[in-house]
Parts: sequence; structure tokens; C-alpha cells
Amino acid sequence: MLNILAIFIGGGFGCISRYGIANLLKAYSFDFPIATLLVNIIGSLILGFTAAYFWNKVPAHAIHNTLRLTITVGFCGGLTTFSTFSWETFDLIKNGDFLLAILYATISFLACLLAISLGVFLSKYV
Repeated sequence: MLNILAIFIGGGFGCISRYGIANLLKAYSFDFPIATLLVNIIGSLILGFTAAYFWNKVPAHAIHNTLRLTITVGFCGGLTTFSTFSWETFDLIKNGDFLLAILYATISFLACLLAISLGVFLSKYV
């Protein structure tokens, strides 16, 4: 039950963070869905770092597992927006912006994969 509560709380903070980032970037007029891209990269970086850190550095205790779930499943799950990413890609295609849709999907995939890798790398130095 503690893990479920921890995921719920982490997810709430992730959702609030995503909303805040989207509002901060709303002031800029982008045709490109930059806020979704940014939260997916940030979430991937945090997820890569946290997962690797807990795998490699932290003993498997119940409190550590709860904290890991809070950050990875809760916060990163609430922060990242794959469904939004998919909808925005679909919307770009629907509007005939095929090149922009391909560019967005490619940058999102590669940047988030790189962010996961960077998070894993950084966890070795903490």
C-alpha cells in the first residue's frame, strides 16, 4: 500500500511539473511541440539516472524501493507524455506537416535515448 501511495504522490508532482513547463513555454509561439519534447527528454534523463543509481549504488531495502518507485513510476510517469507526443505527431501528419512530424518523432526518440544513456552514465559518479 505504501508503494501505491508513493507512486500516486510522485505522479502528482510529475503532472504538476509537466503543466508548469508547458505554461512556461506557452509564452513562446512554437509550431513545434517543444514543451512535450522537453519534458520527455527531462523525464528520460531522470529515469535513466534514477534507475541506474538504484540498480548500482543503493542496497535493496523497502524504503529505497519505495523511493525508486516514487521517482521512476510516479514522477517520471506523470512528467513524460508519450500519449501527448503521439497525438502531436498525429496532428502534424493530419495537418500535412509530414517533414515536421518525422523530425519531431526522430528528435524525440534519439534525444530521449541519449538522455537515458546520459542519466545512466551520470549515476556512476554520484
